[in-house]
Amino acid sequence: MKILLIFFTFYLISDAVRCFSVTGYSGGSVLVDSGKLWFSDSVKHMAKLSEWKTIINYKKHYKWINEGRFTLFLNNEGNLMIFIKDLNQQDVGTYRIGVLHGWRISLTLNVEEDSCCKVSKRVMVNVGETATFSCEYSQNHINDPKIIFKEGKDSIETTYSTSNKKERFSASDDKHKNIFSLNISAVTPDDGGVYLCGVWINRDIYSYSVINTVYLHIMNSCCGVAKTLKINSTGTAAFSCEYSWDQRRDIFSVRITAVTPDDGGVYLCGVWINRHPYSYSIINNVHLHIINNIDVYKVSGYSGGGLMIKCEHPQYKTKPKYICKESDGCSERKNPGVQDEWMENGDVSLYDDTRAGVLMVFFRELKAADAGTYRCGVKVSDYTESFTQLQLSVKHDSKYPKMVIESAYVGEEVNISCQIPEEHKVNFCKEDDNHICQNISSSKVTQMSGSSERNEERVFTVSISNVSVRDAGVYWCGAETRDTYLTFISLTTKIQLNLMSNDFSMIIIISVCVILLLIGGFTLTVWKLRHKRRGDVHTHSPVQSTAQLPTILSDGLLYAAVSFQKHEESLSDARVRFSKNEIHSDYAAVSHRMRTNSN
Repeated sequence: MKILLIFFTFYLISDAVRCFSVTGYSGGSVLVDSGKLWFSDSVKHMAKLSEWKTIINYKKHYKWINEGRFTLFLNNEGNLMIFIKDLNQQDVGTYRIGVLHGWRISLTLNVEEDSCCKVSKRVMVNVGETATFSCEYSQNHINDPKIIFKEGKDSIETTYSTSNKKERFSASDDKHKNIFSLNISAVTPDDGGVYLCGVWINRDIYSYSVINTVYLHIMNSCCGVAKTLKINSTGTAAFSCEYSWDQRRDIFSVRITAVTPDDGGVYLCGVWINRHPYSYSIINNVHLHIINNIDVYKVSGYSGGGLMIKCEHPQYKTKPKYICKESDGCSERKNPGVQDEWMENGDVSLYDDTRAGVLMVFFRELKAADAGTYRCGVKVSDYTESFTQLQLSVKHDSKYPKMVIESAYVGEEVNISCQIPEEHKVNFCKEDDNHICQNISSSKVTQMSGSSERNEERVFTVSISNVSVRDAGVYWCGAETRDTYLTFISLTTKIQLNLMSNDFSMIIIISVCVILLLIGGFTLTVWKLRHKRRGDVHTHSPVQSTAQLPTILSDGLLYAAVSFQKHEESLSDARVRFSKNEIHSDYAAVSHRMRTNSN
């Protein structure tokens, strides 16, 4: 809040009428010293000249005259003070104020719009404690004296100013934040009341701008016992307080029907001390919690499968959200801790989406112990919560969850099939690094078609086009159920997608070709060697003849042994024998020896 100032221009028209103008602000107040004596025995009057409307019709009082928002009163110096509060545009105009057979003045009031003066403060403090309240002022008045008034039953007195300091009252002026604060230590019931913040803007003429009203309530909590009451929204809240009166004990009861979230809070039972209108003796306090149960939904999933739950709270987008289990009294409320980011909390992962007002809860692997009643809610305030009730059942079925392995080549298309219940919509998602199943881009899915196999189930085929390395991983498909404020997805089929690179296939093909070429080349080399050695074969005694080796491989297998003759260029004297499985020799000529049977 900013201190709003009143500017006065004084000018003398005649000895009879003193004229000045005042500028105030809508919602604020003006407090002006007329500079004229009160004259207790004389009647006072106040009228608006432009409408000839009488506001105070010649009334007499020794110190205080009030009509609605307009007040004339006697200050400590004996002068008449003018106080107009809750200013609005209808107050604009010229006013005549005077004392019969005495003096009169003319005041022109201007009212400008400003939102800073439309908020009042309420401060509650126990007897003996310190009360603190503050007011914000304009940058232009950092060095101007600050002042605090207290509005009494028939007076407005200065409580604190730089020139009028009192015991137990201390002030601080933060000129960096433009905030003026007042502390009242060891408060008593007499300190309760309405306080007015202002800035003294004219050192010669007492004129102030008052920007808000601070209501200070003093409580004497001598025998208070706190009670906690939880009521469903639209229900009826009833509580009572016991007090002593004239040596007997009585009960004071309160009923609030059709409660709303705004009714949540702390209620104080007390006795009003008549001589202190802003002081009470508190005998009890009640903490009223409002529970807004939006709806009840049945949620189901399969043991071992995944489950994604999305609770919508569009009216409380930025409020912290949670999920808890009612079987333990919701004592353990799981929440992400941070917003707009996936976080793990025990065996679940949570995401508080502040843009959509949605809490996402992902059970990575359902267990029988997860079954039960949950609250998926939002903390509206310390005394109000709004939630959707979830009744989660965990099914056991040997065919769920299914495990499927698919393979695909990079750049090609892969088709994935899964079964879901007939009445549900299919959901297809991919696990990220945190094993949270996220919806994949619709641009990757070229087709999602279904056909009914049985009355209760149908088969869906999902086609992913232009498969890349990033598409490898774990996918899930399952049944999606959507209602007004809740969506849940039961994931029943797990798909492991493996990729095969076309480059790898080409490497295999090339490798096979190379091996075949090597075998072919080796075979050709052996054949050439055999063909060359054909002319160098000769015979040895006693019976020896020269023959050609067979050119047909199958014929060659008929020979059990072959004798090699040393070539003239060979450096070795060794002779070699080898079986039909051996494939290499350094010898250039082969001698085919045929032996005849002889006696």
